[in-house]
Amino acid sequence: MGEILRKSDYLRAAIGSGVLILVAMTMGTGRAAIAPGEEELEAAIHREVVMGDLQGAMRAYERIAAGRGVSRATVARAYYQLGQCLEKSGRRAEARATYERVAKEFDERSAGAVLARARLANWDHSIPGPLNLRFDQGVEGKLPAAWFVPALPNEADQWAQIRRGGCRSARSCAVVLIPENAPVPVGNLMQSFSARAYRGKRVRLRAWLRLEAADGGDKAQMWLGVDRAKEQKGFFDNMSDRPVRSAEWTQCEIVTRVEDDATVLKFGVMSIGKGRVWVDDVTFETIR
Repeated sequence: MGEILRKSDYLRAAIGSGVLILVAMTMGTGRAAIAPGEEELEAAIHREVVMGDLQGAMRAYERIAAGRGVSRATVARAYYQLGQCLEKSGRRAEARATYERVAKEFDERSAGAVLARARLANWDHSIPGPLNLRFDQGVEGKLPAAWFVPALPNEADQWAQIRRGGCRSARSCAVVLIPENAPVPVGNLMQSFSARAYRGKRVRLRAWLRLEAADGGDKAQMWLGVDRAKEQKGFFDNMSDRPVRSAEWTQCEIVTRVEDDATVLKFGVMSIGKGRVWVDDVTFETIR
C-alpha cells in the first residue's frame, strides 16, 4: 500500500494525526443508492489512504465540497478528510482550522462534524506515554482502553476488539477488523501521546502480529510516526516494504531516534484488505 497514512508525514491513517490521524480510515455505512458526491468521496479516500496520494486526494475533496447537489453531510465528510490530509502533510495549523470549520458550520450530528469535534478534543496530547500495551484493560469484544480507531464512537468496536482467546500470550490480545461495509478496506488501531520524555532518545516499538487472511491481497502493517514542532516532517515508518502476510505469529520492530523538537509520538497496527490482524505483546521502550 505504498506510503499509507501519509506520504510525506503521520499517518505520518486515515488516519491522522495527528491523530486520527490518521492514517483516515473512515466511517461510512451501507446505503441503497449512491448520493451525489459519495462515489467520488470514496474514491478520494482510497487515493488518500491506499495510494498515499495526499495532494491528489486534497484536490478531490475540494472538488467534492464545491460540487453541485452534494449533501451537507457529504461536504462535511470531505472537509474532515481534507483536514486529515493536511495533518498528515505536517500542516497542522491549517488542519485544525479545517476541523474547526467543520465543527462550527455543519450539523453536529453529521459524521464529519462528530469526527472533527473528536479530533479537536484530542488535539493537545497530554498522555505522558503509551498505555494498555498488553490489552488487559477493557472488555472483551470492545475497543481496548487507551487505544482508538479512526471511526465514529458508536462504530469503534466494529474496527478493533479485545480478545481473551487465540492470543500468543496467556493473557489478552487485540484484533483489528474491517467491517463488510467499510468504504476503504483499511483498519487502524492506534495510540498517540506526548513525545517530551523521549526527545533525543532512541526508541523501539515491537509487537507480535499474525494475519487471518480472507484473500491474497490482505496484509498487516505496524507503524510509528513522530510529529515535530513548527509542523516539520518527522520520522515515519509503516512497514510498507515488509508487511506481515503470515498466519503465524511474527515479531515486528521499528527503531528510531526521536527528534529533539518532537511533540507527539504515534503508533499503531493496520489491517489492509479483507482479513483481520491479531496483535499481542506490544512494547515501546527507550534503547541505547
